Amino acid sequence: MKHALMQHRNKVRNGGTIIQARSTPVTSWQILFALVFLVSCTYMIYMHKMLSLIHCDSSTNINNSITVPGGRKLPSSTNTIPSSTTTTISQCQLEYNRLTSKQTPGLSSVLRQSEAWIGNQYRLAQTMKALSSQQRPIVAVVAGGSISLGHGVQPDEARYADRLEAWMNEMYPLQTSNKQDNKENNQQHKVINVAAHGADMCAMAKRLNILYSDLSTQSNQEPDFIILEFAVNDYQGQDHIITVDSKTSVFFNGFKELVLCAEVVIYSLMKKYPNAAIMFLEMQTAIATRKTGALLHMGIATHYHIPVISYAEALFPPFWRLVERLEQMDKQSYSFEKNNWLPKAGLDVNHGNISSAVFPYPHGCSPCQLEHIIPQFRGGGCKSICTFMERSNIIHDRKLKCNAKKGDIPEGRYECSVPFLAPDAIHPSAVGHAIAKDLIVHALANAQRSSCQGKSMEKDVMPLTTFVANVVKELGVRSDYLVVKDVARVFTRWDKLLPVSPNHEGFTLYADDGLKQRPGWISTEPNGGSQITFSVELQQAECYVVYVAILRSYVGMGTFRIKVSDFGSDVKKQKPPIKITTKEVDGLWSSPISVWSDVQITEDTIPGCTGYCEVTITTNPTEKGREGNKVKILTVSARRCSNQT
Repeated sequence: MKHALMQHRNKVRNGGTIIQARSTPVTSWQILFALVFLVSCTYMIYMHKMLSLIHCDSSTNINNSITVPGGRKLPSSTNTIPSSTTTTISQCQLEYNRLTSKQTPGLSSVLRQSEAWIGNQYRLAQTMKALSSQQRPIVAVVAGGSISLGHGVQPDEARYADRLEAWMNEMYPLQTSNKQDNKENNQQHKVINVAAHGADMCAMAKRLNILYSDLSTQSNQEPDFIILEFAVNDYQGQDHIITVDSKTSVFFNGFKELVLCAEVVIYSLMKKYPNAAIMFLEMQTAIATRKTGALLHMGIATHYHIPVISYAEALFPPFWRLVERLEQMDKQSYSFEKNNWLPKAGLDVNHGNISSAVFPYPHGCSPCQLEHIIPQFRGGGCKSICTFMERSNIIHDRKLKCNAKKGDIPEGRYECSVPFLAPDAIHPSAVGHAIAKDLIVHALANAQRSSCQGKSMEKDVMPLTTFVANVVKELGVRSDYLVVKDVARVFTRWDKLLPVSPNHEGFTLYADDGLKQRPGWISTEPNGGSQITFSVELQQAECYVVYVAILRSYVGMGTFRIKVSDFGSDVKKQKPPIKITTKEVDGLWSSPISVWSDVQITEDTIPGCTGYCEVTITTNPTEKGREGNKVKILTVSARRCSNQT
């Protein structure tokens, strides 16, 4: 062929004139180009449609309560979604975006991890339904230890409980014309914080009646939402011989008792407040070897379908990755070089100056933020990862160099301070509290989004069996304490543990821990013979069980005798006791922890207290081979016997 392609003549009539048009040759390269162009156009159209349906997590907005070095506040903002995509994103997703719009940056990758156990979402969704209706105040309750109390951070508004209250009122203000009148007339959503230093599940279980009374005085309606933050204290207990220990035992002697206490609390709250959403919030400390009660809580949570939100699961896997990376950089000081600072903290954000090194904020290293730390902690400044590792007592092959003030950090390197661990190894910083609030908000907003999208949610029902209690009745009995006398305040109402006579011998009320926060009636007399008596005043009945809470520890503890004298209705003790019950108790045990431990003195089957009773503690001489003879009394309490109807 003379030509690669045949030529054709086309006759085109134009104004009566015939024009002959001649085609040009088409090469294989032109055909290939045309095909590539068509495929590319099709792909671009497809991707445009797909991207309009995909919602990217909106966690790159800045929490306006975080202060960056220099005292500047990070501006708050709402999510901005291109107009071209808003029409394809559901209203359910848009509302979730709005509710989480001021989330701490950098959390998008860990939000799913924070949902340790989804549980039954019905109650959470109902709480959000009531909140979004904006017709009545919502009441939330935070119960926990010193973390929930806000120990170490300032101002009070930095606590996660206060942040949650502010979030509710900002996102869903009540529909009235005057917000100031709302505040003055107590017509705002509120979070009631009943946290106390050292409180654990057993402390709460024993004081549920006090809690109910306490809440009724602070609100004229039942709570809608209850957050339980006890993981840290539920393992380590109430008292420590040293402020931060590093013990590794998990299944210690009191483990089952703590599980039972947790079951008592959950069962009782579900029965008392059948419409309230209940949630575990599991925190964590920076001491690597210090365990928490998250394990025992998970068993209860799965049995009763209670959601578990884990600060620990969200933040500490990245924390351990940071430790590993820093160890590779410098095994002696866990420090980093200047070139490890990340621009914009490694985040794709358009506002604010967040400082972070090695990993993106908040999972990397940040400058110390002393302005959020109460003066008590400022003297030593922020604690670096090097300090935490040193205190964890897991580095045995080398001596760490953690003190920058002493010139320990090599020249040109920086200490690594983690933003959510600023005050100390135990309590979260203001940033940590902000993140805890963010995780709670995510759980609430996610439940609302699921409900909005039509996902099936049915109200939970009580299981037919118990978890660790012998019978269901035991749960009711153990939640109904009639007398609880304490050495320290737990809730608003406080019945002080005071001796019957001021002439007690050898016992003194004082706090023997490093921070002076855990007092008790203490005797250390080596020869024994110290004695103190407390009273239990109850209406005459068939049978009450009497408990004495003591400090149990692994060193320095002594033995003692507890005697319960039952006088029945004879309050003035004009006659001899009806019955005397005695029990020998040892404050020493093999478990490598120091924990507040309840000792049951009288029995459920044998009436040992039927009304007015006196509890006398007498110390014994120091046991041979022991170092110390310490006896510490914390609480005297009583409940009805379980065999009573």
